[in-house]
Amino acid sequence: MSPINAERQPRSPEQEHFATRRLVVKIGSNAITEGSTKENPLNTELIGEIARQCSHLYKNGVEVVIVSSGAVACRRNLLSIEEHDIRDRQVEAIYGQPTLIGTWVEAFRKYGVIAGQALITENDLDEAKKVLRKSLKSGVVIVNWNDAVNTDEMRAFMRLADNDNSAAEVADAIEADTLLIVTDVEGVLDSSGILIEDGSSINKDNAFFRGSDKGTGGMSTKVEVLKDSTTRGIKGVIAGAKRQDFILEIAKGNSANCTTFQPR
Repeated sequence: MSPINAERQPRSPEQEHFATRRLVVKIGSNAITEGSTKENPLNTELIGEIARQCSHLYKNGVEVVIVSSGAVACRRNLLSIEEHDIRDRQVEAIYGQPTLIGTWVEAFRKYGVIAGQALITENDLDEAKKVLRKSLKSGVVIVNWNDAVNTDEMRAFMRLADNDNSAAEVADAIEADTLLIVTDVEGVLDSSGILIEDGSSINKDNAFFRGSDKGTGGMSTKVEVLKDSTTRGIKGVIAGAKRQDFILEIAKGNSANCTTFQPR
């Protein structure tokens, strides 16, 4: 096992070049719990792959924030709670969050990279962005909204589509150049099931927006969020989690086989 690094080494000429310098990766509940069971409530294979790729980016000078859903979804089977109200989801978040962050930390540890956690609220974001920017020099930061004990945050989580808006807010706060939303499909599909690669061409008449059975949002919200982010100079990408090295390819500027929203 590689030793955990306390700080990234200075950039050297031998490091691989990437087009992006500061990346926010948002993973939704569907992708992060795909194939999960009571014994294994998270998609550890996907988490491991994302950790491998993001570790490589970090070691090559790219700053990475991961906005990770899944705390509520991964504990549904284990607790067997019937969801009647927001309190039930908060209980699930309380038990799911340690499992979620522990899985991320161990996944990055394999590659000698420290993963830290930031639980924040919308009201904290202005202050949080200062420490977030500084913390990116020492490792990869996992961000989640503090919805376990904040009822307003849980309502916002349910309303704002599974952290999609939250990821955009984080990307804006830390001045990221790229926001990648990872899903269980390859991107936005048209009514014939063909991938729409140019996000600027998407409208309600040419796209088929598939819903989500575990998350609280859908593809239409992702499109809206990323189109809005382009007005602030942030490149947006919707990509499927199953393509080999998809994060590394996107960080290099390769926009094939995904839906891309170029910044205005």
